[in-house]
Amino acid sequence: MSEFQVAKRVKQEPTAAVAARVLLSFVLFLGGLVLLGAGASDSGPVPWLWWSLGLLAVALAFGLPMRGASER
Repeated sequence: MSEFQVAKRVKQEPTAAVAARVLLSFVLFLGGLVLLGAGASDSGPVPWLWWSLGLLAVALAFGLPMRGASER
């Protein structure tokens, strides 16, 4: 058998902080998709900038909920 045990949480995060992080992640994700689309369809001078910013926003949207997560 394995000796793996899940570490119990000592202190619960406030509900408002969790809700704000989820909302911010959702906004970042949608904003990133909009920027990706603008960069892919724009024929302006710097479409690569919008596309890169969109990619960064989507990556942050997935990374933000992982803040504070660690293997113990």
